[in-house]
Amino acid sequence: MLRTLRALRNTLPRHGIVTVGSGHPQSSTKQAFPVYEPRTHITSGSFSSMGFAVPAAIGAKLAKPDVPVVCIIGDGDFMMSVQELAVCVMYDIPVVFLVLNNSGYVSIRDGQDGLMGRNLGSEFNYHAGNREAYSVDFPAMARSFGFDSCTRVADTDQLEPAIQAALDAKAPAIVEVPITRDVSVSAAEVVGWWDFPLLPTAPEGPAEDYPLGVAAEQHTGRDTAGVKVTKSAGAVG
Repeated sequence: MLRTLRALRNTLPRHGIVTVGSGHPQSSTKQAFPVYEPRTHITSGSFSSMGFAVPAAIGAKLAKPDVPVVCIIGDGDFMMSVQELAVCVMYDIPVVFLVLNNSGYVSIRDGQDGLMGRNLGSEFNYHAGNREAYSVDFPAMARSFGFDSCTRVADTDQLEPAIQAALDAKAPAIVEVPITRDVSVSAAEVVGWWDFPLLPTAPEGPAEDYPLGVAAEQHTGRDTAGVKVTKSAGAVG
């Protein structure tokens, strides 16, 4: 995934816009995709709604028709709003969809593994039980919507040429990049400032009684008891 983001940064102009949905593509883009100008990295943030990035990319392109727009999205997220590809064709909206395909909701899988020691329904596998990954043929799907620029990248050496060709097409385009799903972040140490409360367990009672946690500390400089706080060592934002 990081090589894909590097290839995109090498090809997308500094003023180009990226929209990002949820899961590993979102967290990786936040950390590994340099942004040089304001309002060029549009993300769902907080609890990261799936389905956001596709319509966000279409809206960004309509607002900035002379600026290249790339939607960075995972396969599971993409399927939440894939029908909007028809809008791109009907109205000739030249968005590039960069689909990072790991055959599953892998960030959800990692959360299940980390919290429960098992996962359920978060990998897309054939029923045989050997973890053989099931995958949609996204370029074929895009062609069925009327896309002409449809590519699946089979080798890292093809990343930059494929992305550049999609940008040069000046038409709706899709670049699918198969990526590994066996890189887990379930046990990773949380660093920096998260944009939502980190709750050790699901609290009981109404939502307004939930502790605000680090989001409140980040934006107000005070903890939930009203005590002034400072960012810890290693914080990144």
